[in-house]
Amino acid sequence: SDMFRGLHQLTAIDLSHTNISHPIHAGTLANNKHLRFVSFAYTQIQAVEAGAFPGSFEHLWLTGCGLTCADLEDGALPSGADCTDEGVCGAIFGMAPLGNGLCNEKSDPLYNKAACLRDGGDCAGE
Repeated sequence: SDMFRGLHQLTAIDLSHTNISHPIHAGTLANNKHLRFVSFAYTQIQAVEAGAFPGSFEHLWLTGCGLTCADLEDGALPSGADCTDEGVCGAIFGMAPLGNGLCNEKSDPLYNKAACLRDGGDCAGE
């Protein structure tokens, strides 16, 4: 999709609570080589095609969607990527600082919770 073209340094994007309802087609986000985290929580997204995400991709949130992680077609997520359809990262800065190399628990304790993936792996856990 042209919407995400040129955003090559993008590591996380929160598209939750938007009016997205069309399928995410192959290649839509695949050129964003640094993209690791995406939330489509509370949208009406209907499908995610294989090849939509780059190989660096780590986690997709589908909480509150008609689409569940179990509904994703084979290959929709790269090998090793995870999906959640229960809970979202509700920390103060959302997904923006996930995986930046610093545990952001001092900014908001929610970053060190499972819903925020322990700050994308930057925090050690509870």
